[in-house]
Amino acid sequence: MEIREEYLINEKTVLLTGEYDSNGKLITRVIDGGETFQVDLTPSQVIDANLLLVGSNLCGSLHSSKNLLGQLYMYPLTINSRLGIYLLPTKSLKKRNCVWFSLIHIKNTQSLGIRKTKVYTSYGHIVEINMRKSAFINRVQIAKDLREMIIKNSSSALMYYIESQNGFYISEDSSTNKYKFIK
Repeated sequence: MEIREEYLINEKTVLLTGEYDSNGKLITRVIDGGETFQVDLTPSQVIDANLLLVGSNLCGSLHSSKNLLGQLYMYPLTINSRLGIYLLPTKSLKKRNCVWFSLIHIKNTQSLGIRKTKVYTSYGHIVEINMRKSAFINRVQIAKDLREMIIKNSSSALMYYIESQNGFYISEDSSTNKYKFIK
């Protein structure tokens, strides 16, 4: 099994989840398109490293989701809104068996009893998770709501004002180390 040092979440990323390597270290299993491999980082580290590339981090993305969606449990994350990459968790991100699904790759679901669900994804993958179908569908809807809010907020026209040419003259008074503002 190939183990990579880093991984760039992209449009083909289907899911990320944690698993232990042969030494008992938590690493990430990735399904990217039709292939799977491991990354020598935890899922949280992979997500955080990717968010840092677009000017955010895991805490910032969680804070943004919380601000937009209100008080919830287990927030979806915006990884790259321009590329439409949003991840939604199946469990708390602190749990190693949390599966982070890419919203764009979830195609269908099927109930397997009371607390199990089959998730059908792009590229023909089928993932069984220990979660009620209704709870999973609710998580998908919350991620879609987040996506819609971000698209709406990002497409609003930027407003700016053209100021008159009569501005302030600002100078520092060397005796008091204060600035003077003169109209």
